[in-house]
Amino acid sequence: MQWIMLVLLLSACSQSYMVSDNLAYPYNLPPIGSKLVVTERVAIEPGTTRTFLQRGRPMSLGDFDRYRANCNFEVAKLSDEVQQIEPDTFVIKRVQRMTTEVVRSQDHRPRFIAAEFDPSSPIVTHGYHLWLSSEKQPDVMRVTCRGAFDDLSRAEPPSIDEIREALGGIVELVLAT
Repeated sequence: MQWIMLVLLLSACSQSYMVSDNLAYPYNLPPIGSKLVVTERVAIEPGTTRTFLQRGRPMSLGDFDRYRANCNFEVAKLSDEVQQIEPDTFVIKRVQRMTTEVVRSQDHRPRFIAAEFDPSSPIVTHGYHLWLSSEKQPDVMRVTCRGAFDDLSRAEPPSIDEIREALGGIVELVLAT
């Protein structure tokens, strides 16, 4: 397990972006300077700082399919009222790789899914934090996009095509050249 963590840590240090012209390749990161163009107002429910998008539809944390690519907007401030992300162009100023492991109980079964693929392999999702900049909406911090949950050996981050599918017509990803 220590070797896996070391490999993940060292691979996170590299910042190669476009390693292929194939936008379906899961290891192409959106280049810094790319833009997210929000074309429709996006609501963030009271008492949370995030709203999820999957297949071009807004969703809550409990509603999206964790076995398909998804993205979420995140704002800096928690509010008791609905927050709105207005149509705007956000510049991607930093791209950060991320991995999330499913929390396991002492009996080593995932808490929110019924079946396990390999009891020795953690269930993870790989993805990217896209840190954003906007003069009009500085409270909008980032968009996080994740691939499907899977065994560690099979999990992949979302491809640019999958990110675009998750964002749908609500947000357009325009790659920097």
